[in-house]
Amino acid sequence: MASRFGDPLFIKSIEKGFAVIELFESVENELSLSEISKLTGYGISGTQRLLYTLEKLGYIEKNQQTKKYTPGIKTLSLSFAYNRVGRLKKASFEIIRDMSSSVEESVFLLAFNNTNLINIMQSPSRRPFSKTIAPGTPSDLIYSSAGRSVLSHLPAMNTVALVFSSHKNTYTKKTKTDPKLILKEIETAYAKGFSIIDGEIDLGMISIGSAILDKDGLPIAALEINACREEWKWMKQREKFGAKLEKAAKQIAENLS
Repeated sequence: MASRFGDPLFIKSIEKGFAVIELFESVENELSLSEISKLTGYGISGTQRLLYTLEKLGYIEKNQQTKKYTPGIKTLSLSFAYNRVGRLKKASFEIIRDMSSSVEESVFLLAFNNTNLINIMQSPSRRPFSKTIAPGTPSDLIYSSAGRSVLSHLPAMNTVALVFSSHKNTYTKKTKTDPKLILKEIETAYAKGFSIIDGEIDLGMISIGSAILDKDGLPIAALEINACREEWKWMKQREKFGAKLEKAAKQIAENLS
């Protein structure tokens, strides 16, 4: 987390506390005092005081057997509070419900936090066995249609840096791993107002995403729909749903302004 040097209103001790909590976004197991100290770059003594304070407040829990730490129940309470009163969700709820009814598929709302997308909500699907993704689940910027649409609205150098520095996975025979090909897909997303991913994650899956922009034209979130190829066989159909999704994204942006 970058400190805001020279900002008289910025409280560094709070920044350090959140830096500790945010470590658990990218790990799978408990962390020890020494591991947290190493990962944050804070001294052992300072880290110990931070952990003690966060534990007393309920944002960190300590396993008394292993002496290691995990997120506390208060972090889940914060997620619930965001889900209940978050401005983005409130501005999107009715629009997503109508969109979902129109396309008869789940519509996902994902927030952009500079490096990845976080799932905020998923509308119910009329189709059986539809995959459910929990709120808070991160989504890949490079291999999601929502992510490519978001990348299409970032400053060009930022997009290039993110694409070239990202880890490339080969999910299927159609997955694009060449950064130049990925950038071409992102350029297409900008021209159309939405991104379509065909079989790059799952050969039988089509994904369409469109970015939600702030008043300066920068992405703050995105909408995404996923469907089986059998349901969306024709390109005209995909383009039609993409245009609808872009319209819904613009309506949300207007609600937020």
